[in-house]
Amino acid sequence: MSEIAHNTTQSAPTPAPVTAQAKSAAAAAVLADPALNQEALEKALEGILLKRQHAAIEAAKPVEPDWTKVQERDIFSSEFYIPVVEHELPDYMNMKLADTSYEVVWASRDQRRIGQLMAMGYEMLKPEHIHPDFTAPLQFDSEQLYVYADVVAMRVHKRILYGRRKKALQTSLNQLSNRNRPPRVRAKNSYELMLPTSPEVGNFYDDPNL
Repeated sequence: MSEIAHNTTQSAPTPAPVTAQAKSAAAAAVLADPALNQEALEKALEGILLKRQHAAIEAAKPVEPDWTKVQERDIFSSEFYIPVVEHELPDYMNMKLADTSYEVVWASRDQRRIGQLMAMGYEMLKPEHIHPDFTAPLQFDSEQLYVYADVVAMRVHKRILYGRRKKALQTSLNQLSNRNRPPRVRAKNSYELMLPTSPEVGNFYDDPNL
């Protein structure tokens, strides 16, 4: 009787470990399933890889210390992690307009200069002129003007701005092209530019090649 009781109290036999060959066979059986297509398999593998990548990134992130217990002497230890907050200075004079047919110019806040520009078609930049996806680095003042130091932002139509710039460029080119040339026609009642030194030289304006 005691022998029978002893046999019944014995634990169940331990199952044999799953071998690599058995794992391969199970994987092959899953891949051979006709209900499993290539697209579903690729999505499943992509999800597994993304999950592992996310887990690896989270595990690699350093853990911030308990700031309630940190003292200044702790930060000089090489084993102490502290994040460094870096701030890049924005371009305060950069601007993006909602209407691309306009350009932004910066003008002196001198009232005389502002009056000149407004008479030519310039207008003060307003918050509604800014592109909705652009965040202005500065704030508009109480008069709803976009001011930086001693200049104020204004907008002007490209037809006005580009026309003025082209005219200024053409004037400069004309001045540079004539800087080494004497006048082709003698002005009335003007003085001689060069006195003839000999009969062979002749007058400066008599040269037909000029």
